[in-house]
Amino acid sequence: MKVSDKAKDAQTSVQSGQKQNRKDIVRRTVFIALISLMLALIIRLSRFEEVGTAREFFSPDSLMRIFLTACIMAVLFSTILVYTAFVKRERVLNRKYLNVLAASATLTFICGMVFGQLVNIYVVPLMLSSLLVATLIDKRVGIITSILLSQSFFLTYLLAFGTEAIIESMASVITSIVASIFMIAYLEKANTRLRFIALGAVVGLLSAIIPFLVSIVAPTTSDDILYALISSLWAFIASMLSVALYMVILPIFEFVFKLNTAFRISEISSVESSLLRRLSKEAPGTFNHSLVVGNLAELCAFAIGEDPQLAKAAAYYHDVGKLEHPDCFIENQKGYNPHDELIPEVSVSIITNHTQAGYNMIKKAGLPDIIADVAREHHGTTQVNYFLYKAQNFTEDDVDKEDFSYNDPKPTSKIAAIIMIADTVEAATRAKGCASEKEFRLFIHNLIKDKADQGQFTDCAITFKDLQRIEDTLVEAIPSMFHARIDYSKQPR
Repeated sequence: MKVSDKAKDAQTSVQSGQKQNRKDIVRRTVFIALISLMLALIIRLSRFEEVGTAREFFSPDSLMRIFLTACIMAVLFSTILVYTAFVKRERVLNRKYLNVLAASATLTFICGMVFGQLVNIYVVPLMLSSLLVATLIDKRVGIITSILLSQSFFLTYLLAFGTEAIIESMASVITSIVASIFMIAYLEKANTRLRFIALGAVVGLLSAIIPFLVSIVAPTTSDDILYALISSLWAFIASMLSVALYMVILPIFEFVFKLNTAFRISEISSVESSLLRRLSKEAPGTFNHSLVVGNLAELCAFAIGEDPQLAKAAAYYHDVGKLEHPDCFIENQKGYNPHDELIPEVSVSIITNHTQAGYNMIKKAGLPDIIADVAREHHGTTQVNYFLYKAQNFTEDDVDKEDFSYNDPKPTSKIAAIIMIADTVEAATRAKGCASEKEFRLFIHNLIKDKADQGQFTDCAITFKDLQRIEDTLVEAIPSMFHARIDYSKQPR
């Protein structure tokens, strides 16, 4: 009977999940239809002077144009979303991705229509959408967005303004696609805003060659070299305009859609951020420990193909919950230990509470969810053995080990697993010191194996191969961090 009930519950859960998926698909379909219709109306309104009156605007012929343009936009969005789901391997696409695609495409189309009509066709900032998508979603999706959005804009621009500038329009599209691909390809190297602006200038200069050559080979307005140079200048301005708009819009998208970027992670990793500054003043031992764990986590993340900068930032914040009772943690103590006056049950409650406290602080500060999750997950369900043994010495009765364990989620990401390992290894190594290389490797191996044997990594996708690479990285990195120093106070003999 119990087995039957479980089977019914499982079937009900599956049916509920399928029903929810269908609802999500319907919502996204309606959303795409509305966004496509809105863009079609914007495109039609850009030529309102040709329509003349509101009555003519809503005439059957005009409405048919709006409908067909909306269909083009819907196909565009659907194609990008299908490709995004393929890249991200998600059956039902994250709603944030759809919002980013819709918002970035709408802004790009509006800016394109305004600048293309009022200034020059080469000044259209088509690169804006692809940069936003590449930064906030995925590079590959950004490139596909660049190609499809540029082609769609080219088609709708000709529908709206006629075919007189077809050669310039096509050259503008090719210039935008080429510039977008180069910008996205080197996006990781532009890890500061100044470097990003410099990259935009270089790409703008290189891509400006295309309109120059097009103007020479197929002149449309003028056959002299001056027109070709002016077209190149407009193309360069388009690249810089896209970069400028991107720099302004990206922080807004980061805040509105709660998405992380390399720029944001770099900013919150600064020791001048409010929580880290407070940690350095109120819990200097914990702060120094977090910096070392951050360096180790960065190396380990790089070794297994995770985001090193994100791992480093998560490590910096993983122990901020200790700010509630900094003196209760040994790295911050200066001779006095408050636990000497507390019973083990109270002590372990203070110790284990720092994970949830850190999670709450990070969420309150508005930092990324993964940073908060790491703070809560980096101890998983491990035991606090020191106070467990202390309690066992105080009583002859059996002690419930669960009362002396963390009651937090296990690591749900590879980065959380890295922080758990780096945190444990750093603290244990500092206490033990470095032995011979063989003994040290065995020591690190046993620490990692102990976590795995406890099942701490069952909720994340980390593999045995990843764990081996992390072990190799730590064995190589830690001795250099704790190397011996010369005692300069002694006189040489």
